[in-house]
Amino acid sequence: MYGTVQWWLALCIISNGMKLFSKDKKGKKPPKASFAKGGKTETPEEFRNVEAAEQTEAAVPKVLPKEYGVLKGFYISEKASGLASFNQYVFKVFDGVTKNEIKKQVENSFSVKVKGVKIINLPRKRRSVGRHVGFKSGFKKAIVVLEKGHSIEGFQP
Repeated sequence: MYGTVQWWLALCIISNGMKLFSKDKKGKKPPKASFAKGGKTETPEEFRNVEAAEQTEAAVPKVLPKEYGVLKGFYISEKASGLASFNQYVFKVFDGVTKNEIKKQVENSFSVKVKGVKIINLPRKRRSVGRHVGFKSGFKKAIVVLEKGHSIEGFQP
C-alpha cells in the first residue's frame, strides 16, 4: 500500500510525534539523545558557535572575479618563457576584459611601465574519451610588452 519512503515517513511521524522534523521557537532543532556514559555529551569549543559562523558567512557579499582584478595568473609555457627574455610576459585573464584594464592592472600590481598589450582569445577544443565527447574550455590570454628597463621580478620560467 505504501511505498518505501511513505512507509518510513509514516513510521517517523507516529513514533516521534513529529519531534524529528519540528524546531524550537528559536529555530533550533531539538537535542538528540546521547549515547555517552552518564547521558551527557561535551561539545568542543570550536563547534559551539557554529550558528554565529554561518551568519557571518551569509553576511559576506559574493565578489565577482573582476573585483579581485583582471589577471588570473601567469601563463607558463615554452614560448612564454622565451618571450620573457624579450621583456614580454604572458598572463591568463578573465573573459570580457579590455587591453586598457589589463594595462592598468599590470602597472599597479607590479610597478612597471607597460608599452603595449596583445590579446589572444583561445577557443574551446573538442575532446573525446572513448565514446564520450566533451570540450576543453577555452580561455583568454594577454601578452604584455614592458618598456625598456622594466621587468617583473615574480616571474620565473
